[in-house]
Amino acid sequence: MKTNLYIVILLIGLISCNTNQKNKVASELESSTKDVAQKVEFNEKGYKLMTQKCYLCHFETPDPSKKDQMIAPPMLRVQEHYKPTYPNKTEFVNAIVAIVKNPSLEKTLMPGAVKKFNLMPKLIYDEAELRLIAETIYDYDFGSAPKMNREMSAGTLALNNGEKWILKKESIAQINAIVTKLNSYEASDVEAYNQLGKDIFNDAKTIMLENAYTGELFDQIHNFFFSIENNMHTLMSTTTENEAKQQLEALKTKFKEFHNYFE
Repeated sequence: MKTNLYIVILLIGLISCNTNQKNKVASELESSTKDVAQKVEFNEKGYKLMTQKCYLCHFETPDPSKKDQMIAPPMLRVQEHYKPTYPNKTEFVNAIVAIVKNPSLEKTLMPGAVKKFNLMPKLIYDEAELRLIAETIYDYDFGSAPKMNREMSAGTLALNNGEKWILKKESIAQINAIVTKLNSYEASDVEAYNQLGKDIFNDAKTIMLENAYTGELFDQIHNFFFSIENNMHTLMSTTTENEAKQQLEALKTKFKEFHNYFE
């Protein structure tokens, strides 16, 4: 009799444990499902805000058929320019929020766009909504539009009726300093190469934003820096020393061409 009682108690305990385990799994599954649902809803809300507020001026991706209608760079290009400098999502969001709230030449990472479309106006957005938009720009897959498509962004380098384009002495000095730094550069870690990419980009930005450079002269300056843009961005964001060295060599080669067109 006692033996039967023990068996009954044991079975009740096993059933209870099994039920508790099932309840725990079900609870975890429900929680996970809610998290996924909330994430989807969050992304949809951010995308909706982006389409409502950003797409008034920006296309989502480059569209050659609407090139003449562009009044601001496509959102894909914004993502491409800011992510290499701010690979960390929080830093990316903070940078986008900062440039939207207080646009400035010092903060922009798109000097070519600023020169072409002018600095964006200061916009008053709800802080929470603006951060949602910035997070969406960081996360969103804008598709497979060709990166830095020349058809939308730049042309071919050319001389000025057979003569070199004349730049300010300060600009030539900056270029010479970049070339010297590239040719003598040595680094023992990837972070140093990343910083080199940022330094070169900042020098390029200073030259491109020079007010004296307009019209065809600016277009040719833009063409040159556009040709090294992917190299600069890759150098800024790479996580491997081997790739960093490859980009360094590519930049050395391309900067050798500068004085063939400018003086």
